[in-house]
Amino acid sequence: MELENVLYGSVQLVHNFGAVAVTGLPIAALWFKSAPSVLRTMAWLTLLAWLLQAASGFGFGTVSYFMEGELPQIHHLALGALCLKIACALLAITLLAFHFARHAAVPVPGQRLWAGLAVLGVTALPCAAVLRWFS
Repeated sequence: MELENVLYGSVQLVHNFGAVAVTGLPIAALWFKSAPSVLRTMAWLTLLAWLLQAASGFGFGTVSYFMEGELPQIHHLALGALCLKIACALLAITLLAFHFARHAAVPVPGQRLWAGLAVLGVTALPCAAVLRWFS
């Protein structure tokens, strides 16, 4: 088995679990109306998942650069999808960071924040498919 395939597969595994978490956790928070302690944990896990999404996304480029000597060649629609995915990640991380900074004592996101995070996760998913298909 080639090292490049192992590295890409490992990055993809982390990226896929992150995609499930950034989408599933906010939807679950909205759906189940959990206790505040559970919602706090889910918020921290959502932040961690978005950070993993960003890091593993960077990992794809890093593996490509070090294994092939160049960044992946993506154009047009795939580039737009990548930019939108990056924007979703940055916005979600920023929203959660500001929330935790403002509400340090009781960091339980409200319905509006959970809804926004769900929209960002659901937006990033089809962008991933477009990026994968058109690159």
